[in-house]
Amino acid sequence: MKSKNQESVFGGEDTVEKWFLSLWKERRGDMTVLFFGFLVGAFFEWNVVEIFIFLIFLWSILGPLSSRVLAVPALFFLSATPILLVFEREEQAEAFAVYAYYFLVMAVIRASIEIRKESKKTPEEKNI
Repeated sequence: MKSKNQESVFGGEDTVEKWFLSLWKERRGDMTVLFFGFLVGAFFEWNVVEIFIFLIFLWSILGPLSSRVLAVPALFFLSATPILLVFEREEQAEAFAVYAYYFLVMAVIRASIEIRKESKKTPEEKNI
């Protein structure tokens, strides 16, 4: 019998293993693309933030992220940029502006994918 310390938030170690295995079985192709995306970032010697943003971009193209979810960090970085400039943190403000641009581009790409998928639906599917 497992002690209370060995149980996780997911309800136990077995549940976590099952979750990871089901994720791997259901989205094996997505995970492979993300792994190769990580390798691309490592090959080009990107920093951790750049690799993370690239992986989010890949993940958004694969489907599970909404364009609205990608717009939130864009708005955060965009609104933080002038605040950083007021405090004379030009380098960080410039980096935040670039990150805002990245997330805005990702949101627009994802929104165009969502619109294309929506336009392919039949009228009966749109009403559901």
